[in-house]
Amino acid sequence: MSTEVRRRRCGRRRVGGSGRVAAGFTHARGRASRFKGETGSGFSSHVGRQVVLEKAALAGRRVGGSGRVAAGFTHARGRASRLKGETGSGFSSHVGRQGKGLSTLIPLLLLLLVPTGCTEQLSTEYGRRVGMEGGSSVNGTAVLADMFAAAGHRVFSWSSLSPRLDERADCIVWFPDDFQPPGEEVCYWLDDWLSRAAGRTLIYVGRDFDAAVWYWRRVGEGLEGELLEKVARQRHTAEARYRMQRNNLSQRADCGWFQLDGRHRPRKVRTLEGEADWLAGVNPEGLDIELNSRFEYPEDLLAEVVLSSEGDALVARCEMHDSRLLVVTNGSFLLNLPLVNHEHRKLAAKLIAEIGPAGQSVAFLESGPGGPVIRGEEPPAGTPTGMEIFTVWPTSWILLHLAAVGILFCFSRLPIFGRAQELPPAASSDFGLHVDAVARLLKRSADRSYATARVMQYHQTKTT
Repeated sequence: MSTEVRRRRCGRRRVGGSGRVAAGFTHARGRASRFKGETGSGFSSHVGRQVVLEKAALAGRRVGGSGRVAAGFTHARGRASRLKGETGSGFSSHVGRQGKGLSTLIPLLLLLLVPTGCTEQLSTEYGRRVGMEGGSSVNGTAVLADMFAAAGHRVFSWSSLSPRLDERADCIVWFPDDFQPPGEEVCYWLDDWLSRAAGRTLIYVGRDFDAAVWYWRRVGEGLEGELLEKVARQRHTAEARYRMQRNNLSQRADCGWFQLDGRHRPRKVRTLEGEADWLAGVNPEGLDIELNSRFEYPEDLLAEVVLSSEGDALVARCEMHDSRLLVVTNGSFLLNLPLVNHEHRKLAAKLIAEIGPAGQSVAFLESGPGGPVIRGEEPPAGTPTGMEIFTVWPTSWILLHLAAVGILFCFSRLPIFGRAQELPPAASSDFGLHVDAVARLLKRSADRSYATARVMQYHQTKTT
């Protein structure tokens, strides 16, 4: 891409955003022996409730400013016991109150990590905020979206680049489920969106990370015997799936926003460099960030790396048309499961603060391989039939369960008592049966006079 195009896309630096919020979860390991003793030999869904709950005690707190709010979630023997702290257990209707908003993330994250046993597989769908698979996925974005809401922003999900998205969104957060950089047409549409109004923000998060592998590694710590073997098999399966997905990763690629280099070896992040605001209050030794492929930013791009580690960029900022582009190398500190880490939540809060004051409309753009669809106009809504309610969660699940209960109720009203028996055949020598048959024939004739005459004739014959 030419130098002129890059200079046109990126302009002067503008530093903005105040009132940064640092929030985090503390993580403590539990005893695997207690888990093993309680679960026995069974192994449900993805190691069940106990292994996660015994290995993770979650707590969240908001740091900085006046009126600090602390909230914690304690757990004993696999059961959530109580939410304590100054915020209480309720959720304030005013999402602008960050303390109360963040307190709801604690039970939410716990539910994300602990399935109820209705599924057989760990939910790993990437980059989704809502839905049965996306919202509860270890690779989902529901927790980050709730942090945006807790900071006072309005959050919604979108799946295409359309005129309505152009009108509604002040900030777009994009976790593409694609190891390749965005295509030229997508970049052009988003560049144009940034130029249409001042103060807009685009946050692009690279794909080269899978929280499922991270999950199984943590679950396996401290286990032994048969249970460890089962967890190891799950981890190997997740690693193989991740390597297969990475086969689509280019060794070198350039999308105009950055240059992707897939030739580096994966490593952990243990040191941080960058702007003072990003480094403030963050303990690098507590991080669990993984770097796989790297993003590079040529000097002519005028991008500023605001957070890095040993020369490898983690977060970069580029001023574009009085708006800004924020590029994050991968989601290893922004996805649902990594946000259990307290230091990761601090970095996520600093990223949220970059978009500016509260009250903005934040769109979580969701797309698969190839990027989002570009639409010149919104698709027609279609004629409603009433059946759409069966496609909306959780109404769909509620109605399906009610239908199942209704079918069982109908069967309960038509029972068969005891074993089926054969009735004895009617006796052919019973004269009363002959009388009944004659009476039915007379009734069918519908001639009252004829029937009366026949009865009187019978009586006369009998008396003589």
